[in-house]
Amino acid sequence: MKKTLLIIAGVCLYLTSFAQFEFGFGYSNQSPLGDMAGNINAAHGYNFQAGYRLPFAGKQFVVSFETGTGRFGKKKLTQSFQNEDMSTAAEYPVNYINFANFNHLNLRYEVVKNKAITPYVQMLGGYQSLGTRVRINVYDENDRDDCKPLENEVTFRKGSMTWGYGAGLLMKLRSKAACNPFNGTSINLSVSRIHGNRVDYVNVKQLEQPVATQPTNDETKPLTMQFVNINTNHIHNHTVAQLYNSPLQQLQVKLGLLFDLR
Repeated sequence: MKKTLLIIAGVCLYLTSFAQFEFGFGYSNQSPLGDMAGNINAAHGYNFQAGYRLPFAGKQFVVSFETGTGRFGKKKLTQSFQNEDMSTAAEYPVNYINFANFNHLNLRYEVVKNKAITPYVQMLGGYQSLGTRVRINVYDENDRDDCKPLENEVTFRKGSMTWGYGAGLLMKLRSKAACNPFNGTSINLSVSRIHGNRVDYVNVKQLEQPVATQPTNDETKPLTMQFVNINTNHIHNHTVAQLYNSPLQQLQVKLGLLFDLR
């Protein structure tokens, strides 16, 4: 056992001596495609990545892990919620925050190396999710409105395994100074096409008053929250948004900085 551990440690040290690690961060734009493009907006956010340059094939392959998040909508509406006995409706401000997250494992191949501008192609796979946080603002807990929410906030989130492909450019930053402060730093620009399974999500482009009375069809289903009739203590549901279902398709554009850690 001890001999095996020594061999493993030796192999790891050998690989590390020839390896190159990298770290990066930047801006990301997740633009929906296909059916989803008519229902949600592009998500603007940020991403982080950490990579390892493989010590073979001319060190032109890099495997990296990347995580990112973005927001594709925020809206505040005043909604009316009415009891089943059709008594006076209670009105509350409702906040909607829509977000998109991703975690990817990337394999990058640099077409050339040690150039001022390095083009590359990449393949990626991982998991992405779309979600909406709905918050109902109740400013006066002692208000005697007939209908009150049992909980003020609910988060809906659905995701899918994803895969994709893309291309990009690494542009080295240079300085005329004797000691280059940008040594090992590059601007990283990439464009990728992302594919996934069908997912449920809130149609933010159709989010308008009154949500509760919007007609549903075979492509939609309601997102509900629990309310209580304070006169009868009867618990019931109200619709706060409509959920749509489409294949997850995105065009992902990222612009950031990449640092070589040698």
